[in-house]
Amino acid sequence: MTEKPTRSDRIYDFLVGNGHGERISTGITEAAAKVVPANFLRLLVATLCTKVGDALSKPGVMITWMLSTLGAPSALIGLIVPIRESGALVLQIFVGELASRYRLRKWFWVAGSVVQGSAILGMVPVALFLSGAAAGWAVVGLIAIFSLARGVCSVISKDLVGRTIPKTRRGRLGGIAASASGVIAIAVGIWLLLYKDRELEPVVFAVILGVAGGLWFLAAMAMSTLDEKPAKTEAKKNPFLEIKSSIGLLKTDSDFRLFCIARALLAGTVLSMPFYVILARHATDGSSGSLGILLIAGSVATALSGAVWGRLADHSSRLVLATAGILAGVIGFATAALGGIEFSGMGGSIFWGALFFLIGLAHTGIRQGRKTHLVDMSDADNRASMVAVSNTLIGIVVLAGSSVGLLTEWIGERWVIFIFALPGLFGGLLALKLPEVQREGKA
Repeated sequence: MTEKPTRSDRIYDFLVGNGHGERISTGITEAAAKVVPANFLRLLVATLCTKVGDALSKPGVMITWMLSTLGAPSALIGLIVPIRESGALVLQIFVGELASRYRLRKWFWVAGSVVQGSAILGMVPVALFLSGAAAGWAVVGLIAIFSLARGVCSVISKDLVGRTIPKTRRGRLGGIAASASGVIAIAVGIWLLLYKDRELEPVVFAVILGVAGGLWFLAAMAMSTLDEKPAKTEAKKNPFLEIKSSIGLLKTDSDFRLFCIARALLAGTVLSMPFYVILARHATDGSSGSLGILLIAGSVATALSGAVWGRLADHSSRLVLATAGILAGVIGFATAALGGIEFSGMGGSIFWGALFFLIGLAHTGIRQGRKTHLVDMSDADNRASMVAVSNTLIGIVVLAGSSVGLLTEWIGERWVIFIFALPGLFGGLLALKLPEVQREGKA
């Protein structure tokens, strides 16, 4: 006798397109397969909360604009994105090794989410009471704390998704959350447009950051309810020998090595995005209306591309990485060529909004493609190690690549974007050589 579908079953079937209630269980245990619908929804809520929080507190847009309003030095503002990205990555190899010793790992994620929320909430008094270099240094410090906690959640989330959600459904989880968060961020952008021709007051940034910080606490609550089945653990070994063994994957696994090289080349896209914002601010009146247009453009790109990239990644994450990487390179070249054109009135805001939309589209594709590819190319035994090694390597690359931004004073933002576009194009082409790792199966 067939069991009557629960509400979680029906919602899950609707979201992932299971028209006949079929159940996919590829890549997870039999015990985990029994609770996929409920766990999918719990992970979706947690992921959605963090993605909305990210959209509201995006360093390359919102925090950059806030610090500019507070009069922080440009040199400090330029450190925010590299610290956020690299700090979240460079220590992940240690996190992966530590987490592999525990059978239940969701509590690492819960703790990391609480720390992230606390760091963002710490920026509220900065917006209200500090200015100049003091505001800049305070935010840099809080971003460093945030990024380390983000690194913990990054490793653990991939492990949790890999053990609770089957293949061909993982990309949709991230895609749905990305699209929904994009819609919410669009609403915030429209709200900012109501302030057109007005300079945003610090209290507005405080409210936005306060809401963003609270969302990480809601995410922690949702993740704490995850029905996580105990993972396999190994006897404690020398952590440095374990790390050395994990790094050895780069030597022994050629597919993983190729993935890491392609991902490293594609890292220039995220480093280039703040320079689009700087160019847009210089080319427009710098009002809240211009900020609103950029936020809407980036959010529309996320909303439109999240679900699309997610579904495509479930079929071929290799092609998603290649397509998005090549697109990012072409957009960078176009920006370098056309960025010097002067516009008047809303023309400049619309032009830069369009460019920001396109680079956001490519960036979302790169993120969705590489996340899905890494989870699907690994298994329960090596997933944590692969994620940690890959992220640590990219963290070092991002930190080193941020030095290109120091050239801005001599060559300008357009040529910095051009320099970052070159490896993006090569990374996209290299991704075509990656193997197909998606395999569909039914329980």
